[in-house]
Amino acid sequence: MNITLGGLIKTYRINKRLSQFDVSTSIGWKDTSRLSKIEQGRVKPRRPVVEKIIEALNLSPEERGEFLLTGGYLPSDEEIKKIIKVVSRKINNWPYPAYLIDFSWRFLFCNKHNGRVFHIPEKVREKLSEIKPNLLEYPFLPKEIFPLAVYKGENESNIKPFPIAQIAQFKIEQIMRTNEKWYRDLLRKMMANNAFKKLWAEVTPELYHKDLLDYEYKMVIGNWKSKKTTLKFHLLTSRIIGDVRFQIVLYFPADLPTRRFFK
Repeated sequence: MNITLGGLIKTYRINKRLSQFDVSTSIGWKDTSRLSKIEQGRVKPRRPVVEKIIEALNLSPEERGEFLLTGGYLPSDEEIKKIIKVVSRKINNWPYPAYLIDFSWRFLFCNKHNGRVFHIPEKVREKLSEIKPNLLEYPFLPKEIFPLAVYKGENESNIKPFPIAQIAQFKIEQIMRTNEKWYRDLLRKMMANNAFKKLWAEVTPELYHKDLLDYEYKMVIGNWKSKKTTLKFHLLTSRIIGDVRFQIVLYFPADLPTRRFFK
């Protein structure tokens, strides 16, 4: 069962032995009516109000991240910069592709190995946190920008072409966020692409079966140094403890030729 933002506020409030009156007066509200409407899910508070509620509830950094994730509040530019400072060394030192995303699939930071495999120029890598491309866009980029054939799934015997897998996985992960502004804005942008528009109507989550939420198998076929190569990877995803709206994705070679590619 998915908890709502209002339900989470009430849970935190009760666990911290605070009444609606305690929280409301701490924020500066005259009565409890505004907080009551938020807890009932009748009103979604704007980000400035959310920050006041977080302060009134005296949430830890970990609780704050869970709170903002539940409410679907995208990380701000300042929050993105802060997390990149925390994880950049780990990502850059990873010997295989690695990158940082947020819960909406915005692509925010990656290492040089990710850039090499997926043909991302260094100048673009350096500006990812400003550009914030969405991973849903990548299967539908022009071939001159993304000249790769990608397949992914549960294992090598159960993989789907990248466009189908990406749409199905996005629908699975974002099923509770279809009314959020960022989701609607992204879909509106993507619908301008005819290939995406057609597949979006056809692809259902049932087409992409996975047993593990934080693992996937990926096959990448392309040309590097004028040589056609197939790279095979295991991918593991881990949320950032300090702010669970962010995730690191780490690649591991699935065979010896792929391991040798990075030597």
